[in-house]
Amino acid sequence: MIHRPFLLFTCIALLAGCSTHKHVAASHPNGKPEVVIYMKGEGEDAVKVMEKVYYPSGKLEYVGRFENGVEHGEWVYYYENGTKKYVEHWANGVEHGIHYDYSPDGQIYRELHYEKGRLVKEVDLSKPK
Repeated sequence: MIHRPFLLFTCIALLAGCSTHKHVAASHPNGKPEVVIYMKGEGEDAVKVMEKVYYPSGKLEYVGRFENGVEHGEWVYYYENGTKKYVEHWANGVEHGIHYDYSPDGQIYRELHYEKGRLVKEVDLSKPK
Protein backbone atom coordinates (compact mmCIF):
# COMPACT_ATOMS: atom_id res chain seq x y z
CA MET A 1 0.00 0.00 0.00
CA ILE A 2 1.36 3.46 -0.96
CA HIS A 3 1.03 6.12 1.70
CA ARG A 4 -0.55 9.41 0.67
CA PRO A 5 2.36 11.63 1.83
CA PHE A 6 4.80 9.56 -0.24
CA LEU A 7 2.52 9.72 -3.30
CA LEU A 8 2.08 13.49 -2.91
CA PHE A 9 5.84 14.01 -2.54
CA THR A 10 6.51 11.88 -5.66
CA CYS A 11 4.00 13.84 -7.75
CA ILE A 12 5.44 17.18 -6.64
CA ALA A 13 9.00 16.00 -7.39
CA LEU A 14 7.99 14.84 -10.88
CA LEU A 15 6.21 18.12 -11.63
CA ALA A 16 9.17 20.16 -10.37
CA GLY A 17 11.50 18.25 -12.69
CA CYS A 18 9.26 19.12 -15.66
CA SER A 19 8.75 22.77 -14.85
CA THR A 20 9.89 25.61 -17.04
CA HIS A 21 12.05 28.36 -15.56
CA LYS A 22 12.05 31.94 -16.82
CA HIS A 23 15.34 33.87 -17.03
CA VAL A 24 15.84 37.48 -18.07
CA ALA A 25 18.94 37.23 -20.27
CA ALA A 26 19.13 40.94 -21.19
CA SER A 27 17.41 44.17 -20.21
CA HIS A 28 16.88 47.48 -21.96
CA PRO A 29 18.59 50.60 -20.50
CA ASN A 30 15.20 51.53 -18.98
CA GLY A 31 15.31 48.32 -16.92
CA LYS A 32 12.55 46.50 -18.78
CA PRO A 33 13.34 42.96 -20.00
CA GLU A 34 14.67 42.70 -23.55
CA VAL A 35 15.34 38.96 -23.87
CA VAL A 36 13.58 36.38 -21.72
CA ILE A 37 14.42 32.72 -22.13
CA TYR A 38 12.52 29.78 -20.76
CA MET A 39 14.47 26.72 -19.72
CA LYS A 40 13.23 23.23 -18.89
CA GLY A 41 15.18 21.05 -16.50
CA GLU A 42 17.89 21.85 -14.01
CA GLY A 43 21.61 22.64 -14.10
CA GLU A 44 23.59 21.27 -17.02
CA ASP A 45 20.54 19.28 -18.16
CA ALA A 46 18.49 22.46 -18.69
CA VAL A 47 17.47 23.18 -22.28
CA LYS A 48 16.02 26.31 -23.86
CA VAL A 49 12.39 25.75 -24.86
CA MET A 50 11.22 29.28 -25.65
CA GLU A 51 12.50 32.81 -26.18
CA LYS A 52 10.64 36.11 -25.97
CA VAL A 53 12.12 39.44 -27.03
CA TYR A 54 10.58 42.77 -26.07
CA TYR A 55 10.71 46.33 -27.35
CA PRO A 56 11.99 49.00 -24.89
CA SER A 57 8.31 49.89 -24.31
CA GLY A 58 7.73 46.41 -22.88
CA LYS A 59 5.62 45.25 -25.83
CA LEU A 60 6.39 41.81 -27.26
CA GLU A 61 8.65 41.91 -30.34
CA TYR A 62 8.76 38.16 -31.02
CA VAL A 63 8.25 34.76 -29.47
CA GLY A 64 9.63 31.43 -30.63
CA ARG A 65 10.05 27.87 -29.43
CA PHE A 66 12.97 25.50 -29.40
CA GLU A 67 13.19 21.73 -29.50
CA ASN A 68 16.48 19.91 -28.94
CA GLY A 69 18.25 23.28 -28.78
CA VAL A 70 17.12 24.59 -32.19
CA GLU A 71 14.22 26.61 -33.57
CA HIS A 72 11.10 24.53 -33.97
CA GLY A 73 7.46 25.34 -34.56
CA GLU A 74 5.89 28.73 -35.08
CA TRP A 75 7.80 31.98 -34.46
CA VAL A 76 5.70 35.14 -34.40
CA TYR A 77 7.09 38.69 -34.76
CA TYR A 78 5.11 41.84 -33.96
CA TYR A 79 5.14 45.52 -34.77
CA GLU A 80 5.40 47.60 -31.62
CA ASN A 81 1.66 48.32 -31.77
CA GLY A 82 0.97 44.57 -31.33
CA THR A 83 0.01 43.79 -34.95
CA LYS A 84 1.71 40.72 -36.43
CA LYS A 85 4.77 41.58 -38.51
CA TYR A 86 5.60 38.12 -39.78
CA VAL A 87 5.20 34.45 -38.92
CA GLU A 88 7.84 31.81 -39.55
CA HIS A 89 7.62 28.04 -39.30
CA TRP A 90 10.65 26.00 -38.30
CA ALA A 91 11.45 22.29 -38.23
CA ASN A 92 14.60 21.14 -36.46
CA GLY A 93 16.47 24.44 -36.89
CA VAL A 94 15.56 25.24 -40.51
CA GLU A 95 12.67 27.19 -41.97
CA HIS A 96 10.04 24.84 -43.30
CA GLY A 97 6.53 25.74 -44.38
CA ILE A 98 4.98 29.09 -45.21
CA HIS A 99 6.42 32.34 -43.88
CA TYR A 100 3.84 35.16 -43.84
CA ASP A 101 4.75 38.87 -44.00
CA TYR A 102 2.16 41.33 -42.69
CA SER A 103 1.80 45.03 -43.42
CA PRO A 104 1.31 47.39 -40.44
CA ASP A 105 -2.47 47.25 -41.02
CA GLY A 106 -2.45 43.48 -40.41
CA GLN A 107 -2.90 42.31 -44.01
CA ILE A 108 -0.70 39.53 -45.38
CA TYR A 109 1.28 40.98 -48.27
CA ARG A 110 3.73 38.16 -49.02
CA GLU A 111 4.17 34.43 -48.58
CA LEU A 112 7.55 32.73 -48.64
CA HIS A 113 7.38 28.96 -49.05
CA TYR A 114 10.28 26.99 -47.55
CA GLU A 115 11.21 23.34 -47.84
CA LYS A 116 13.88 22.24 -45.39
CA GLY A 117 15.52 25.67 -45.26
CA ARG A 118 15.34 26.38 -48.98
CA LEU A 119 13.09 29.10 -50.39
CA VAL A 120 11.05 27.41 -53.13
CA LYS A 121 8.31 29.93 -53.86
CA GLU A 122 7.50 33.57 -53.21
CA VAL A 123 3.96 34.91 -53.57
CA ASP A 124 3.50 38.70 -53.64
CA LEU A 125 -0.06 39.34 -52.48
CA SER A 126 0.28 43.13 -52.56
CA LYS A 127 0.10 43.30 -56.36
CA PRO A 128 -3.28 43.04 -58.07
CA LYS A 129 -3.68 39.90 -60.16
